[in-house]
Amino acid sequence: MTVLWENKDIRKASVETIQINLGNRCNQRCLHCHIDASPDGDKNMDKKTAIYVLEKLIAITPSIVEFTGGAPEMNPNLQMFIEELWRKGINTAVRTNLTILDMHDYSPMIDLYANCKVKIIASLPCYSKNNTDRQRGSGVFDKCIRVLQRLNAVGYGNGSLELDLVYNPSGSYLPPPVENLENDYRKILKKSYGIEFNKLITITNSPIGKFKMQLINSGNFESYMRLLANNFNADTLNHIMCRHLISIDYSGYIYDCDFNLALGIKTKGYEYTKFWEIDFNNFNPEIICAEHCYACTASSGSSCNGVLLRKNDAAFNTHADCSTC
Repeated sequence: MTVLWENKDIRKASVETIQINLGNRCNQRCLHCHIDASPDGDKNMDKKTAIYVLEKLIAITPSIVEFTGGAPEMNPNLQMFIEELWRKGINTAVRTNLTILDMHDYSPMIDLYANCKVKIIASLPCYSKNNTDRQRGSGVFDKCIRVLQRLNAVGYGNGSLELDLVYNPSGSYLPPPVENLENDYRKILKKSYGIEFNKLITITNSPIGKFKMQLINSGNFESYMRLLANNFNADTLNHIMCRHLISIDYSGYIYDCDFNLALGIKTKGYEYTKFWEIDFNNFNPEIICAEHCYACTASSGSSCNGVLLRKNDAAFNTHADCSTC
């Protein structure tokens, strides 16, 4: 498949978000996981690397530092990161699967998050128990609801602490318009469980990792790639997250995004350079794009923080196939 923007010189601008993937250890085995995370994950950041990364973060003071995984809570260095960055006044966010916070050993992280004003970005692929459990495993939905209620109790989503929820399709289709789906999430979660949140993030599934294998095994890979390509929206290229973000892996190498990280595609020109060795005053690498990038550029676009173009944007495009969760 020809990449439609292959002749464009797409480069990083200022780096505002630094996303740290602490490793592939997770308490779940989700069908759509692009990192192939599991309880057996053995690629996890050690203390020495974490200290090097932390020192560099403090030196460059990015707008926000996001922690992801796997389940980032399962890395013993997460608490150190959060506490030290909080002391330095650097904003932090954690991308959590929620169920990890229902486990006895990790539930105290909720108080840590609240005390350090950590933004929580929580995966809840549907407001339906059946759909969520089908995608993420039996019993997952009930655990998520319990944790969300605890988060609301300490001020997340209904007070001064920020709680965003993440939706991703359960199959080979694009997310529906976020405005409509967010209204459904708000209404159903509030009415049924008393849960409130700040914002819904919709993310298009990237055709890599476990999701790619699922597509291939079901015979839907080619049709999904056509769907993404047919809905390519060139106006999203000015807004794609990789222009202002870098991802760091468990060993300290950098990538244009978490998807490139999953594929082992390091940032161009920095293939052998660790994060703490980089001069960010002179950092303008070309972004490496490939077929999977169609997931971020289809229709209204997709990123770790949701759609790239909203209805009131001049470039908004609604010609995607949509489905509810």
